[in-house]
Amino acid sequence: MLLHGYPPPIPPSPSFVRALPRLGESDSQRVKLYFYTPKKYAEQKRAGHRYPVVVNFHGGGFCIGKATDDARWARAVVECAEMVVVSVGYRLAPEAPFPAAVDDGVRALQYLEDRAEELALDVSRVSLSGFSSGGNLAFTVPLRRHLLQQDSSRASPAPSALLTPYEMAGDGSSINLHLSTFAQHSQGSSSFRPSASRSQSAQHLLRQTTTTTTTTTTTTVANDSDIDSNERPQPSASSLRIISIVSWYPIVDYVLPRHIRRDRSVFPSKTLPKFMTTLFDHSYMPHEANRHLPYASPLLAPPSLLADALPKDIFLYVCEWDMLLHEGHEFVDKLKGCGGGKVVRSMMIESQKHAWDKSVNPLRDQESIDVFYRTAAQQLRIVNARV
Repeated sequence: MLLHGYPPPIPPSPSFVRALPRLGESDSQRVKLYFYTPKKYAEQKRAGHRYPVVVNFHGGGFCIGKATDDARWARAVVECAEMVVVSVGYRLAPEAPFPAAVDDGVRALQYLEDRAEELALDVSRVSLSGFSSGGNLAFTVPLRRHLLQQDSSRASPAPSALLTPYEMAGDGSSINLHLSTFAQHSQGSSSFRPSASRSQSAQHLLRQTTTTTTTTTTTTVANDSDIDSNERPQPSASSLRIISIVSWYPIVDYVLPRHIRRDRSVFPSKTLPKFMTTLFDHSYMPHEANRHLPYASPLLAPPSLLADALPKDIFLYVCEWDMLLHEGHEFVDKLKGCGGGKVVRSMMIESQKHAWDKSVNPLRDQESIDVFYRTAAQQLRIVNARV
């Protein structure tokens, strides 16, 4: 948002912009990628050098905001880590509800991989970052991508093969996670029922056509063999490797009611106003059944899926006065215990509310904010050097 850029120093402008191919005539919101590059990018590109990449997702409740909102973060990464930052201008709700933003993130990764040589990118060293709703995408995009890759890797996608089994946390029972929508499940139950309604965006990806029976429930699963391949992400075998995530004050549980978040927050009056969170949630996630999906609420994803789909190095920043503080801590604990050799580091920003670094106050202490940005960027540099 415009006011984010008021406190000096002036945030940098993108080096250049690319647009993803349109999904079709109904694709009214063109998805653009904003590139921030190191000073010697053009010279090094001609010499054949390839840069590691940070793919960033802006905040705004999936309804507002723009890809250039995080320009100061991009500058810190470019200067401290010598990486190319690509900020994704994903489609916004309510015109493009869930899972449009998630799928735009997957498509952005595909685009960068396909054009890695042209753009001088080292796609074996890709990191994801995001703020607030963008922090959610930093987790949900790789989860979505992983599930799509599993589907596309099956040579003969019979109905049963379209289901991906994972173990439930705790009791060891199995559930079926798939790209079609989940329905709400009873407390403590290991079964899911399919959603009766779906978002418009989801219809671009999968169409429910085949019915299969499991031991616990009859589940309608998607069969997308007759859907135009240009209308959905298709990340099959890939050389692109996500090696780390930096997520700032993300929402990771869309099932937990907002009033519970406010009641248990340290400073309720400092949380986002009810009218705003209601607008955001209903616009982006109009069908409550979808909120249980792992690529909507990563906190609810089975540990084995988190272990398989997310990278080893994860950095998560939360704010003390944020209503999302507790779920952030819970997610850190779950990531640490999910397996896969995760190295999870978290930090709580004391006495600060949600999106403290994006305050419209022109007197905000930008220098102290930049310290956090540079510290996180240095961690990315360390991770890149280790790969």
